[in-house]
Amino acid sequence: MENQLERIKSKLIERLRKNSDGEEVTLETLPIEKITEFENKYQIKLPQGIVDFYTKVSNGAVLYPDEDICNLDPFENWCFNKKLINTDFNIENDVTYDDYEAIQESDRDYSFESCGNIELMYLGCEMTCNIVVKGKHYGEIIALLEMYLEITNKNFLDWIEGCIDGTEEYIL
Repeated sequence: MENQLERIKSKLIERLRKNSDGEEVTLETLPIEKITEFENKYQIKLPQGIVDFYTKVSNGAVLYPDEDICNLDPFENWCFNKKLINTDFNIENDVTYDDYEAIQESDRDYSFESCGNIELMYLGCEMTCNIVVKGKHYGEIIALLEMYLEITNKNFLDWIEGCIDGTEEYIL
């Protein structure tokens, strides 16, 4: 994992350098104490890949400097449901539009996309990439695409490296 972290950091710095107009590129990381405090407050354990990225590589990532979307949110801007963060994300498979309607009709008080996950990246048009922090798909990235949900089966580090490389299908 350390090799992948170093590779990601180098790629991120190189990508930012291309858009920096000659300014020096620095990456600020998050103190581990902030992660520990968050985990204790919400009684969850964040996946190691995201902890390592935010504490050893960067607190978020501006992948598209001229855009307000498709950038990895800094820790301070994470979006999640404080009441449901500690509830299992229990969706087994991708959810289509028809499945979504059926789930919403069956339990109006339960919003499956709010349980056990954190929004990391806004893609525009009510679409986001989130990380599952509680449940069967723990540590995996999910894409919430309007009334459709896709479980990517990618861990955070593989996903963010794809974002930096420009190969991640949801932000192309």
